[in-house]
Amino acid sequence: MRSSIRVNRLVLRALAAIAALAATAAGQPTVRVATWNIESVGQPGTGQYRAAAMILDRVGADVVALNEINGNTEAVYLEMLAAETGYSRIIVPQTNPFGSLRNAVISRLPVIDWTVHTSRSLSGDGGANDLTRLIVEVVVDVPDTPIDLTLAANHLKAGTTNADEFRRAVEAARFEQVVADLAGSRDAFVILGDLNVTLTSVPGVPNPFTEEPGGMPQSFRLGLDLRELLYRGGGIVNNPFHYLGRWHGPSTSVLDARQLDGGHGTHVSGRRIDYVVASHRLSAACPPAEVYDSADEPRGGGLPKYGDPLPPGISAAASDHLIVFADLRIPRHAGRFGDRDDDGDADLADAAALQTCFTGPDGGPLRQSCRVFDVDCDEDVDLVDFRAFAAAMD
Repeated sequence: MRSSIRVNRLVLRALAAIAALAATAAGQPTVRVATWNIESVGQPGTGQYRAAAMILDRVGADVVALNEINGNTEAVYLEMLAAETGYSRIIVPQTNPFGSLRNAVISRLPVIDWTVHTSRSLSGDGGANDLTRLIVEVVVDVPDTPIDLTLAANHLKAGTTNADEFRRAVEAARFEQVVADLAGSRDAFVILGDLNVTLTSVPGVPNPFTEEPGGMPQSFRLGLDLRELLYRGGGIVNNPFHYLGRWHGPSTSVLDARQLDGGHGTHVSGRRIDYVVASHRLSAACPPAEVYDSADEPRGGGLPKYGDPLPPGISAAASDHLIVFADLRIPRHAGRFGDRDDDGDADLADAAALQTCFTGPDGGPLRQSCRVFDVDCDEDVDLVDFRAFAAAMD
């Protein structure tokens, strides 16, 4: 039985390689990325472990960000799971500041560089301890393009108290620092993970935080850089998406990942709390994204998958979260978002073209030549897109 499973997985990987080659031949090198709060890897041989392996094979992502790898024992189980499903590179922190749950990244693509970020390294303050879980940053090589892809993975603090919301906001600000050296209009990067917040529930109250709330852990210590922001820099905004998507920050867009029934939910509660957030250089190509639930398999459709449809209960057996994945079309050259004339920059010639493409909100559908300006893929060119273009010209 195990030998037949191994052969089937080899076939799946061969099909994935063929699909990637076809995309490259068509002029669109594609990388499939995924984010998944796996809840627990499970001991090899258990139903949970087998379900996780089946989902990873079915989705066939090139790089996967994982949350809730529980301690050293589960890190070993993850190595076994990764090897069984064709992921040759595994990055998982050896320790964690609060609790035993860790982030990890597994990759089928060559890993050029990787970093495990701490609050001390990001803040420059040796006494800082303000990250619940360490952030994992990985740079992978994308075949047939000079553009490398950077992925940053984290799992923000859960909970509903003011202390929990404060810690989420702090961790989002740290997330922003990880990609601060990257320009959203030029660089290919994604921010992945369980953010433990919905788009419709922010900002929280109070907003902004201008002092640390009560109920903080005794070992928590806000880094001096964010302490300066909190008390003398206008406060810390009670909204993680402020730090993950603002125009003067990483310049990103949340990808519109949905289940096949149209719902956004990624957690057993029905809430959407797991996200793929892409730089504008990537989101400008309107990459398709999906929330995979094996219970939706009878509906058919969605993004291409590998192997036979899975039984309905497999996703629920694997985790209380659903895996979210996206197909990123990687540019072949180091141009910018908004580069309509494809000369490697976003300049006054492109700005003139933007004026002819400007429709205002809900003013589409767009001409094909104007889609290069539609950063949020909503079939119009409005002020949202104009701000993205202005940032690309900086």
